[in-house]
Amino acid sequence: MIKIHHKYCLIVLFSFLFVKGFTQSDIDISQKNEVPTKSYFPFGIKATFHHGAISSHRAEVNEIIEGHTQAYELSFYKTTMGNKKWQQSYNYPKTGFSALAMNLGNKKELGMGFGIFPFIELPINQRKINWRFKIGYGLGYIEKPFDRKTNYKNVAIGSNFNALIYANLLWEIKLAKALNTSMGLSLIHFSNGSFERPNLGINIFSLNTGVTYSFGEKKVHVNNKIEERPHKWSKKITIGIGLKEIPPADGKKYVVSTCSFNFMKTRAEKSSFGFGTDLFYNSSLSDLNTRDSASTSNSFDNIRVGIAGMYSFDFGKVSVSVAMGGYLFSNYKGNGLIYNRLETRYSVSDKLFLRFAMKTHIAVADFLECGVGYNF
Repeated sequence: MIKIHHKYCLIVLFSFLFVKGFTQSDIDISQKNEVPTKSYFPFGIKATFHHGAISSHRAEVNEIIEGHTQAYELSFYKTTMGNKKWQQSYNYPKTGFSALAMNLGNKKELGMGFGIFPFIELPINQRKINWRFKIGYGLGYIEKPFDRKTNYKNVAIGSNFNALIYANLLWEIKLAKALNTSMGLSLIHFSNGSFERPNLGINIFSLNTGVTYSFGEKKVHVNNKIEERPHKWSKKITIGIGLKEIPPADGKKYVVSTCSFNFMKTRAEKSSFGFGTDLFYNSSLSDLNTRDSASTSNSFDNIRVGIAGMYSFDFGKVSVSVAMGGYLFSNYKGNGLIYNRLETRYSVSDKLFLRFAMKTHIAVADFLECGVGYNF
């Protein structure tokens, strides 16, 4: 049986987060006044092979870990040329789509895994050995999820379709004019956000190697002086809705709704930070409270109120934010007082944006939600 102890997984994950933070802050905007002389291919295609193992982050997951995992990834990307301010601020990252096919190391209980997702690949340096950080998330598919009668050992995932989160720290070396090779360390995560139980999740850590072919008419990066966004506070209100299950598996779906009010302050062209209040209505909490404490439910059991701090990475119309908060009011105490959110926002206009988020309690998914927001 192949095992990766959870504490080593956390070490690697924190390394990813450290590099991510370094990527965002290490680029000096003043350097953008230099006259560009080098040209770049605008498009590329890359094939990557991953070899790794499923992490035993929970004891129950050991039941489905048998062999090593292998993943085959095909990516198509476009190199940003600096036509938008955020592209220059992030040092001309690549954006594109990737498709994955994975042997999960257990044909009987897991079968194959598949995924498709958009990504952004951020450069860390511009040397002969080019360090990069690729991150994205999208739709994942597990061939053999939990089934009470035919696949009861798979307590990691309860649905075919899942959210997929991908992170890859890699370095790239040029082999020829249009040909590069790379090596890296990746994390691939499958979860349905408790939409369907069980949902312990599948975490796969891998070493990977890839070959990139670049093509198209070479272009020079746009290199204008960047005027920073005003460092001012703004207000946002958001609403969202989702569905979730609670144990045991094959139970009913519970409705979840959210409303948040946030204060945010911009930091240059790349990021924002802020704080806010969250109101959660989770219709499963009264059942959980009655089950866990043997007490009678009341009209406030399904309500939670919290405050949170957040940090947002801004890529033009798209923003990705992480938040950590604490409950000020919650009758249900079963999953602690701390909660987290990973959220993506897409600006439809200066005022209106769409949003998709996953709420968790540290590493345990609570629910997925989608909704809208308004800036004022």
